[in-house]
This record gives sequence, structure tokens and C-alpha cells, in this order.
Amino acid sequence: MGGMQAVIRSSCRSLPLVLCLLALGTACGCAAKSVAPPPPAERIQARPATARAAKVIRTARVLLGYPYKWGGYLPDTGFDCSGLIWFVYHQNGVNLPRVSYRQFAAGASVKRTDVRPGDLVFYRVDKKGKSLHGGIVTDRGTFIHAPSSGKKVMESSLNSPYWHEHYLGARRVL
Repeated sequence: MGGMQAVIRSSCRSLPLVLCLLALGTACGCAAKSVAPPPPAERIQARPATARAAKVIRTARVLLGYPYKWGGYLPDTGFDCSGLIWFVYHQNGVNLPRVSYRQFAAGASVKRTDVRPGDLVFYRVDKKGKSLHGGIVTDRGTFIHAPSSGKKVMESSLNSPYWHEHYLGARRVL
């Protein structure tokens, strides 16, 4: 291993620190946890939206790029995940609770393979005191959500390895 360390040391002089640390981690056998994508039978499929779900999704897409704000539920201040859900559905005449754990109890439970546009999806994330994260399913096999501090409202794949691994459940409120 001495030869490899010499190569890494000499290479590190000309590489940025980030690349040097990556090379050292690889040489030592350290690697980030790799999570496989879900098997085809468990993937959430893109489906056409009903007229009502399409309206909800359009409302949510208008908010893409708005800032994350813990406790936020209005465009003027930004959104947390449950505030985004509350605002979008409120704009479409659907009365939902304001906080995620209560939203997770609203409507009817939906199997992962039966999720469709307009449904709510929930994940167990356990980050910085936050344990439940939610979003709005779209017609593209994605969901719209307000992820975390420093980020903006975004659209993410329902089938990404991270979200697949942390999936908790879905609710139908339309």
C-alpha cells in the first residue's frame, strides 16, 4: 500500500482538497453507502391525473423554487413540507391539518403500488429533530416537496434510492 499512498500524496498536491480526500477514502476501502433503486414491482408509476389532481399539481408547480422555511405555510415567508401541502390543498378547497403527523392521518391509506397524482406521500427522515417528511405526488412519477433548510421547493423522483428507502406511506385526500 506504500506505493499507492505515495501516488496519492503526490497527486494531492495538484488536486483540490475534496478530490484528495475522495482518493484517500477510496484507497482505504471507505465508500459512501450505496442504496439500490427499488425493484420494478415496487416502483411508483407515472399516471395521468384527474382534473382535480391536475389542478392541485399545477398549484404546487407554481411554488417550485420558493424557499424552505421551518413553520412556513405562505409564499411570502416560504414553506416547510407540511406548510406546502396545507397551502396547495387549501388553495384548491381541501381542508387539511397544518402539521405533517396529522396530515399522515388524513384521508385514506394507499398502497405504494397504487399511489396516483394528488396523493400525499410521507417519509421517515430523522434529520435535525425532524422525523416525518411529506410531499404531493405528480403525474410524472415525482413528488413536490419543501425539503429542508437552505433548499427550495422542488420536484423529486418517487423512485430515487433515498426516497424509496425512507418511504413510510401514502394518503389519498382527493
